Amino acid sequence: MSPSSSGIRLPEAVERGEEISPTEVLAWALERFSPRVLMTTAFGLNGVALIHMARALDPDLPIIFIDTGYHFPETLETKRRMVESYGLNLIEYAVPPSVEEDEIRSGRVSFTENPELCCAERKVEVFQRVLEELEPIAIISARSQYQSDTRRELVPIELEGRPVRVNPLASWGLEEVKQYVRDQAIPYNPLFDRGYTSVGCWPCTRPTEPGEDPRAGRWSDQDKQECGIWLVDGAVVRQPQPSSGPDPNEG
Repeated sequence: MSPSSSGIRLPEAVERGEEISPTEVLAWALERFSPRVLMTTAFGLNGVALIHMARALDPDLPIIFIDTGYHFPETLETKRRMVESYGLNLIEYAVPPSVEEDEIRSGRVSFTENPELCCAERKVEVFQRVLEELEPIAIISARSQYQSDTRRELVPIELEGRPVRVNPLASWGLEEVKQYVRDQAIPYNPLFDRGYTSVGCWPCTRPTEPGEDPRAGRWSDQDKQECGIWLVDGAVVRQPQPSSGPDPNEG
């Protein structure tokens, strides 16, 4: 199936279990939802691979980066190198000053005392601001099934609800991502070579051990596997509903 001929039939092909490449999924999303489509990234290995693919199709695609205030220096350097190499249309969102001021005033250290609150204030609420200000119909993410148990059922296209979620790398494994990054000589976070198979904020991320899920190093001492950005009713993957919800073509 070629991107130019797939058109609106691509979701049906996904539902039938047909093999569809990340580029085909991207091309469908860009054709269907532009200009109200954007991509989110924290410049992980999946992220830089998908940015490379997306930029070849639409150099002006808005790419959203949330600066939590706790990113590793290596992550920020990877961001700089990607922007320098590819001239990305990067839109950065920062944590409101009120969050920092409240922590200083109260002496609270959220990432140790309440990681859920920390993620809520520094990621989820900022992400909601992105949705309110930019009003995307669709969001492209670099999530994959291989990353954790919570993502095993991830599909390339989640049409239920709004914004529509597009996951072009849903079925790709870690080796495929690594090979693509190597073959295309894409800048990537050097922490990956030090065992950080998933990189989040430095207080809550450690290197993974052999045999662990790639995201096992995130919040490893907590009963927590996701920051919350992608959670809907406690689930990472949206479940189809009897009514189809808002028309993704609306607006």
